Amino acid sequence: MSERTIERHAKKLPALIAILFCALVIALFATWRALSLAEQQQARARLQLESDALAHQIETHFTHQTNTLIRLAKRWPLHRDRRDLWTNDVAQLLIDYNSFQAIEWLDSNYHMQWIEPLAGNEAVVGFVYEPSHPNYPILLQARASEKPHLSNSFQLAQGGLGLAYYVPQYLQDGEFDGFLLGIFRVEVLLNDLIHDLRSTHLNLRFLENDQLLLSAGASETQAADWSVSSPIRLGGNSNFTLTIYPTRKLIDNATTRLPEVVTTAGSLIALLLCSSLWLAFRGAQRNRQLGYSNRQLHAEISRRQETEETLKHNQARLKLINDMTDHSHDALFIVGLQPLEIVYLNRTCWQGLGYSEEELRELLRVVPTDVIPDAPEWLKDLRNMLHQQGNAIFQKRVIHHDGHTLPLEVSVRHLRRMGRDYLICVGRNNTEQLQMAAHLERLSQQDGLTGLFNRRYFDKTLISEWRRLRREQTPLGLLMLDVDYFKRFNDELGHQAGDDALQQLATALNSCLMREGDCVCRYGGEEFAVILPGADGEHCLQAAHRVHDAVAKLGIRHPHTSIESGLLTVSIGAASIVPAPEWSPHDLIRQADLALYQAKTNGRNRSELGDSGTTL
Repeated sequence: MSERTIERHAKKLPALIAILFCALVIALFATWRALSLAEQQQARARLQLESDALAHQIETHFTHQTNTLIRLAKRWPLHRDRRDLWTNDVAQLLIDYNSFQAIEWLDSNYHMQWIEPLAGNEAVVGFVYEPSHPNYPILLQARASEKPHLSNSFQLAQGGLGLAYYVPQYLQDGEFDGFLLGIFRVEVLLNDLIHDLRSTHLNLRFLENDQLLLSAGASETQAADWSVSSPIRLGGNSNFTLTIYPTRKLIDNATTRLPEVVTTAGSLIALLLCSSLWLAFRGAQRNRQLGYSNRQLHAEISRRQETEETLKHNQARLKLINDMTDHSHDALFIVGLQPLEIVYLNRTCWQGLGYSEEELRELLRVVPTDVIPDAPEWLKDLRNMLHQQGNAIFQKRVIHHDGHTLPLEVSVRHLRRMGRDYLICVGRNNTEQLQMAAHLERLSQQDGLTGLFNRRYFDKTLISEWRRLRREQTPLGLLMLDVDYFKRFNDELGHQAGDDALQQLATALNSCLMREGDCVCRYGGEEFAVILPGADGEHCLQAAHRVHDAVAKLGIRHPHTSIESGLLTVSIGAASIVPAPEWSPHDLIRQADLALYQAKTNGRNRSELGDSGTTL
């Protein structure tokens, strides 16, 4: 190749290097953009799951309140001629649920007859629903469907926005006899529904037909230009929506510095690559010029050129390694032994703990326990590992500059160079892995079909409660439940219907738990167990009675049962023991099993108490 051709190519090289650098930068920007969008989509999906869960909890909370109103309405044939009974029951309901503004009775002509409490509601005494009233169509709809219905928000005569829950009333002969009304103030009701659901990292908006009814949650401003929404159905009314805006705390928790790190590291590599190409070309060009000028010194110049390029390459490689280790997510440090000293710390070591490099080195030299609480014990382990000439992984907790601790998985490798021992240590914050392990542990204790605790959790919890209550000398109660004639139910309706019935039964059992510490477990197949810490025999029978009521309210038809009601029922064996040295948890299970067998023998759909034979 002629000198002129080489010179012509040399003029094109800077432009080619610039094009290569721009192409690498564009590729890095596309990578950064893709990673950022992926993290945003992950944050949106996480927030949507949380929104759906909150909406479901709000619906459940409201259903609990309206169910009490429906139960009160079912006693109307008794109350109609005894206003004192109605007033007493309403007063108790108002004590139990403070979200009601008033409970009223409209007669069949939609005239207001009774109202409790009177104080604060004098404005609606003798009120008559006219066809022009916004809720008049809802009255007609509830009467025609014979089902309760919740109105949209409207202006109360007492002042402020309100909601009305209409429950049609019927006499024993089926004659329509007006409505039982539950009146709510919108602000009071919504605050009550979300009182236990508020989260410090969420901004909540409760909407009706896209109109804001309530704003609650975190006090900070909106951290992103997107939100998620979940529909809410309250009392048959589907006009409500829960909207959640992400806060800065949630965005920070859902995103990482990975896109910026990848972009920065890639940019440095691209810059180094292009610089190396340019330097290599310039060096070659200089060599050619020197060769043309002095043939006699060609050999010496070539050797020096080779030495210089090797040195530059090694320096560039060392700089690249230092840059990459400094920008690594993992903490890298090298410990020299005999004498003991910190030979190297990368940037992640001190920045991850909130120190400068000088502060961390001084702290490790003077009081290492302020960073690693068990530093002396760990040093002994490291020396033992050194004698064994092996590698090891340690799980440690380190203390941040602000006082909180971080889990650190440290991989240690022994290295001997020039007669001295070194320990190459790589530390990684494994908070997410530890949290995932804890999550998997929780999943291993849950039954996949019913969502209840499984047999493994039952065995573990029963032994734990037995030991605790043995120290306190407090009784431990147990209910063993078996679905009556469940095989017939499965054979006739199929296993899918059987699974649906078990899921409904699990929900009913959970609704019967009244005290903290009570838990329901799926014991196996159609068998369930309820652990009742602190419950004596009487409390066990009361819990069993609630279970029978809850199962009966499910109203699941059983095609082949000897039970007179024709519904799916359960038999229950109850037992209660004060743990003592001569007893064991197996004795409690055996006593409950015997009681369950006695309940089946005595006709099913009943409960038996193991120690006294008391029948519910």
